[in-house]
Amino acid sequence: MTNKDQRYIRIAQACLRAINETSTDKDALQENIRKVYEAIDIAFKKEFLIIEQNAGIAESALKKISELSARESVSEAKTIASAALEALQQANQPAKHH
Repeated sequence: MTNKDQRYIRIAQACLRAINETSTDKDALQENIRKVYEAIDIAFKKEFLIIEQNAGIAESALKKISELSARESVSEAKTIASAALEALQQANQPAKHH
């Protein structure tokens, strides 16, 4: 999972992009503010989507492990956990921005 600082940096970058794209005209101040709020909203939604996806992956793995019978081995639980960790790692790879 990405750490809090990385998430904060992505949100700050989204805000800076919105500010850089706005007009310097004082009459456009309200529009500039709206764009900044919109950029923050979009960035937060993206971050929460990642968190929700991670929770879903972890929940699925835990459910599979909890459903293993007493006859099934720790090895099978480890396989499920390893697959979940790999899925989490892949899901958290930063997207390339152009």
